[in-house]
Amino acid sequence: MAIKIYHTGDNHIGMSFNNYPSVKKDLIKARFLTLENMIFQANEEKADIFVIAGDLFHSIDVPIKDIEKTVNILNKFKGACVLVLPGNHDYDSNKTKLWQDFQKSGSEKIIILNEFKPYNLSEYNLDVTIYPAHCHSLHSSDNNLGWIKDEGLRDKSKYNIGVAHGAIEGLSADLVGKYFYMEKQELIDIPVDLWLLGHTHVAYPVSEKVFNHKIFNAGAPEADGLDFGGKGSAWIIELSEDRSVAHKIETGMYEFFDKSFNVSSREDLEKIKAWALSDNPKLKLVRIDLSGSLSEGVYLTLSDFYENLEKELFYLIVIDENLKIKVDMETISQQFSQGSFPYEFLLSLADDEEALQVAYDIVRRS
Repeated sequence: MAIKIYHTGDNHIGMSFNNYPSVKKDLIKARFLTLENMIFQANEEKADIFVIAGDLFHSIDVPIKDIEKTVNILNKFKGACVLVLPGNHDYDSNKTKLWQDFQKSGSEKIIILNEFKPYNLSEYNLDVTIYPAHCHSLHSSDNNLGWIKDEGLRDKSKYNIGVAHGAIEGLSADLVGKYFYMEKQELIDIPVDLWLLGHTHVAYPVSEKVFNHKIFNAGAPEADGLDFGGKGSAWIIELSEDRSVAHKIETGMYEFFDKSFNVSSREDLEKIKAWALSDNPKLKLVRIDLSGSLSEGVYLTLSDFYENLEKELFYLIVIDENLKIKVDMETISQQFSQGSFPYEFLLSLADDEEALQVAYDIVRRS
């Protein structure tokens, strides 16, 4: 009999989003909405197990109301059980109040994987054993796979699944080795059927559908900043005795975009507008960094351009300190009297566009 798994992680409920003050409440709310949407997806797929591979919460200091709200959402899962692994942000040191409160608010359907031991799921009518490597601190130079290597799969079931949180070789940025670093070969050598991992906010493997793959990283289900590319993701994995099939699904509400543009005309601005307002602009947070130069007439319309974008987008950040007024004879004539020193000086540089621009900026500041 096959089992179906919904694999997520790095939900980071409790992020403050203080860098986005006017929309922070919406972004905070989106973490809960996305989790609920994933539960609905898992129910539609008739998943047996809903796995959260660490960092369900952004920190160990989460208000009790948010813990209870999260548990209420997880309780809507119609499958056999929900497995929650403490990650490095929401670590469990055996004295962590977060998980004590979570346990009090939870139900028998929700299992916290906070002990280094096999979790046999036979009481949920599943021939499955889980081997967790949870985080006991924010940082560690060592991963927590050791106990599984030492113990081996003594409680072997039809399906044996490892769940861990930490940086992955070739996928995660962990230059100083402080995020429970795991090598791929190290994971492959442990004889479980699957590894369900969390920590890195991008999905692994990169393909949309894969067969007989052993190592999966869910990626973050909801975008959380300008360095996040695309929408959130999760995996649905169907595991049978002779093979596994996994397909990646989109999750999340908002998308972040961070792009630089060099502009020289109104047409360039229109192209930026068309790009920014395509594909659900009300769900897009956009930062644009503009450089180059525009004629004075076009430059003076920038405030209207920004205002129009801001009305259509969910959130807009503009950096335009490197965007200048294009200097030409018309600009010089409008701003300086014919025969004056600035006029004659700038006129002498008319054939050197770069030098003219520099000189104009200096004259304007003096």
